[in-house]
Parts: sequence; structure tokens; C-alpha cells
Amino acid sequence: MAIPNLKNKRVLITDAGSGIGRAVAIAFAKQGAHIIATDIQPAPLESLQVDVLALGSTCQIHTVDVSNQAAMQELAAQVQR
Repeated sequence: MAIPNLKNKRVLITDAGSGIGRAVAIAFAKQGAHIIATDIQPAPLESLQVDVLALGSTCQIHTVDVSNQAAMQELAAQVQR
């Protein structure tokens, strides 16, 4: 199901530091979405955040290993707050 308007929607993207994840984050940011980006490496996330902010969107970054269930539960709690 397509979402016709992403403006002010929160979008969580894993592995957002590079490749498809990064491209998706940039595409959603261009449509006005608020980006919540995760990756296991902090440096690519910081670069992504700079690029998303330059597009006029917001970007929260979280260094997290998606294979770690406890870490992902903590991330979910942070995002909810």
C-alpha cells in the first residue's frame, strides 16, 4: 500500500548508512518524512544525517546492531519517547 503523503511521517530505516538504506532515507527525506536511521557504523550515519538535514528534514541516528534483540527493543522504546 502506497502512502501518498510522507510529509511529517516518521520513517525508521535500518542499515541506512549506505547503499539501498541510504538511498531510501534520502528519498523519504525529499518527500518531507522525519528520518530515524540505524546502522552498525556511526560514521556513515553521521554523514547521512548531514545530508538529510540539508534537505530540510529531520534525522535521528542510532548506532545499533539489528541482530541484537535487546538493543532493538531499547531502540523501539527510544523512538516511542
